[in-house]
Amino acid sequence: MNRKQSAGAVPVILLTGYLGAGKTSLLNHLLRHPDARIGVVVNDFGDLNIDAGLVVGQVDEPFSISGGCICCLDDDTSLEDALTALAKPRLRLDAIIVEASGFAEPLTLARMVTRMGHHPFHLGGVIDVVDATMHAATVDTETAPPMRYAATTLVLVNKLDQLPVADRDTAVAAIRERVHQRNPRLLVVGTSFGRLDPALIFDPGSGAERGGDGTRSGDSSTGDESAEPIQAELPIRELIRQAYAEAAQEGIDGEGESVPVHHHAQSVTITASGCADAGAVLDFLEDLPAGVYRVKGSILVDDRAGRRRYGLQAVGPNVYVSTVASQPTVAPQPTAVPQSRTAPQEESWDSALVVIGESFDEADVRAKLKAALRSDGGANGVERLRHYVRLHS
Repeated sequence: MNRKQSAGAVPVILLTGYLGAGKTSLLNHLLRHPDARIGVVVNDFGDLNIDAGLVVGQVDEPFSISGGCICCLDDDTSLEDALTALAKPRLRLDAIIVEASGFAEPLTLARMVTRMGHHPFHLGGVIDVVDATMHAATVDTETAPPMRYAATTLVLVNKLDQLPVADRDTAVAAIRERVHQRNPRLLVVGTSFGRLDPALIFDPGSGAERGGDGTRSGDSSTGDESAEPIQAELPIRELIRQAYAEAAQEGIDGEGESVPVHHHAQSVTITASGCADAGAVLDFLEDLPAGVYRVKGSILVDDRAGRRRYGLQAVGPNVYVSTVASQPTVAPQPTAVPQSRTAPQEESWDSALVVIGESFDEADVRAKLKAALRSDGGANGVERLRHYVRLHS
């Protein structure tokens, strides 16, 4: 995989969690997002993958890996083949989600994906879904907190709807305390029915940009008659989108109970002119503040013979760097929440970073990144950037 491919690589999001925690509910919720185009890999134990039949609204039939837990199979060829097929540029996917079996180990799965060699995809996070009512009985059964949280990037405490309203915050706090004993930087989010804001974990609609021809991800016309057409979406997908939009407007579940559609992600954008302090930026990315889950963008640095722009992505503890074109551009649109304060669309910038998470200290994040982006730090940290580029190219 060359550096140009690395910059447009499709994020692979691993979805783990004990049996019945709500992985499929979360997956279906993400698939219903009106602007999302997602590839799906489903894993189950039987020769016939029953879980695949529970997935609705996908672009096409999901890739199914049956016959045992992915991380226990003799080799990972089937998973690698599935990810390679889904990462093809013509599909313009925003993300690939792997729904693992209920017994899969997050650490093993993460290692499998990161060790697959050079492909147009990269590990985009490990989400562990927890049943708020059964966590202590099924997952957290030992004196020490589960080792799985050492490899997880986001814990989703699901099924809060099954607890009395007065007990929900306490339940999330108790699980968060146990998780942080193993991994104090890990983001823990409470939810019902798997309703997580997709913008927290990937960028809905980014697949069209990755395709590079200006078409929407659902369009089959590319303006190039010789180009291979994008596969069509299932007709039911539009019906699901409509139902999702109506539910979002009314804020009700299938039984008429009033519930939030999902927690909204928090998002801020910081831009600056001039060369950034690469070392200070990497210090931020390598040790994200509490509540920050993702960071993306690019920075301009003084790189030996001249200025060079580097693309940056961080998900939990994972940092990805690529070289990109160095010309100034316009400030990006906000990714998650409309109320997030972002730079004006017409403002030009040399460096820009979007920070995404939940309940983080916005003032502290802004202060740290403004100082890093506007310090004109010279060549400080540039070799660290090159090291990350070499790792992923």
